[in-house]
Amino acid sequence: MSRSLTVLAVLASVVAPAWGQVGTPNTFTFPQGPITQPRPTDNHPLNNPHPMQPWDPLATTHYNYGTVIQYIAVPPQQAVLSLYVPLPDGVPPQTREEIVEIPGYYVAETTTGYWYPARWTLWQLNLGVFQWVALPAEFRRK
Repeated sequence: MSRSLTVLAVLASVVAPAWGQVGTPNTFTFPQGPITQPRPTDNHPLNNPHPMQPWDPLATTHYNYGTVIQYIAVPPQQAVLSLYVPLPDGVPPQTREEIVEIPGYYVAETTTGYWYPARWTLWQLNLGVFQWVALPAEFRRK
């Protein structure tokens, strides 16, 4: 009786940690279906690297941004806008100046280029017409 309990305890101590590592497959990189017999071209569901790692099988669709060297501060900038004042008909057009501040941000310099975060800026749509625009994050190669 004690021998069977010992065998059961050893078996449980070997199988339990391995079973705890099984987890659920990543459906993004592994097709639906049983994970016991994957096709040779499929990725194993338990060995899915982060998409930005160079050994990721989908790494050809990702860009290597390199390692961050430093952060460059872009200070806030003040802009003087010349805006038209709406007036009734017959009155000569007038303008007024308004000072606005474009917020600052940090640019990350990497070994392969510069990473600009999402940021706000002003675009001049027409003479005396300005609009706030959110610029998307972007990477510019060196």
